[in-house]
Amino acid sequence: MNDFASIKVVDAGGFVIEKNTILNSHFAIHISNCKNFIVRNNLIRGNPHEEQNTGNGIHLWKCDKASITANNIEGHRDGIYFEFVTNSQIVNNYSAYNIRYGLHFMFSNDDAYLFNRFIENGAGVAVMFSHNITMTNNLFTNNTGASAYGLLLKEISDGKISNNKFSDNTTGIFIEGSNRLDISSNHFFYATALPCVCRQAVMKTLSKK
Repeated sequence: MNDFASIKVVDAGGFVIEKNTILNSHFAIHISNCKNFIVRNNLIRGNPHEEQNTGNGIHLWKCDKASITANNIEGHRDGIYFEFVTNSQIVNNYSAYNIRYGLHFMFSNDDAYLFNRFIENGAGVAVMFSHNITMTNNLFTNNTGASAYGLLLKEISDGKISNNKFSDNTTGIFIEGSNRLDISSNHFFYATALPCVCRQAVMKTLSKK
């Protein structure tokens, strides 16, 4: 029942976690009920086992005004995990080879995800039960398998998904139960073929009501 972590912060604000190397941790960085903080330029390498016995690389719960920038994360359950996180920015992170998702967030509103790379995770990114999100200029690549997505959107409203690249995914974008989304100017391609040739890439554009 304990969330063992190399760095754990609870009920704090105004701090910076940067330039750390974290190897073979359960949770690498675990932050709960905090606001106005920065996590940047950390190198995180896990040793993944079963999903239920592996923690997340950067895990945030009930936080506000976080900046997660330029972290390099591999080998955890989820590379970056948000739950009840608001008014935050996730910029220029590299999240790869994680068991479940490169990025996974739920009940997290008014957040922006910019210039991140999600490579060869169990699935790329899962976005659930959130609104007012922006995802632009990200890369989703090599998420393959029977139920693997580059980007999964479930119960999302009022979002902008634009100028992202989807390469070699079983399904590029999968959308369920969502509305008022602006999905535009994304690029889908199969890297071993010609550019802009889609392999089972699916994109739905939902009209604004």
